Amino acid sequence: MLSYLRPNTYKTPLSLLTSDFYDFHEMEDEAAAMLLSQHIWKLLKKARSRLSTMPGCEGGASSMSVMVPADFLNRLARDVVRMTEGESNGIRGCTLHIEYTDGAELVKIGKIKCDPHLPSSSLLHLRLTRARTVPKPGNPLLRILGFGSDNIIYISPGYTIEKRRVRFQQKNQL
Repeated sequence: MLSYLRPNTYKTPLSLLTSDFYDFHEMEDEAAAMLLSQHIWKLLKKARSRLSTMPGCEGGASSMSVMVPADFLNRLARDVVRMTEGESNGIRGCTLHIEYTDGAELVKIGKIKCDPHLPSSSLLHLRLTRARTVPKPGNPLLRILGFGSDNIIYISPGYTIEKRRVRFQQKNQL
């Protein structure tokens, strides 16, 4: 199991990026990251009803807003693409499970199978957490859910990605 924590101030088995964050190795990687960030965006929008069951969200989904750092989805998609670089089918053979945790509470937001026509060669578990403090006013934020200002959930810019390889069992033929 490979675990990666953002930001890079934590211990991590991955090498640090030596160039700009948006520097992709190939055009296909950039396209895959853009597509993946769009899928994550749509999945988070669909998860509004599940997030409204969390403690502190008693007003329901209509009064709840979810805010993330402005570059959050791009960083997240880039890290997922980077974690799947060594796999046989790359990002296409990946299934991404997204969870949100707030203290002891855990909500499964959903999963994204990057290419439904290929068998999954790796499972990535992404865990988002609630920010403990309100971000500084100078930090740009992106509203991904809701329009209310009564109940705002700030997603932490740090997240955890765990990678597990899927082992295929071969059938014994007689």
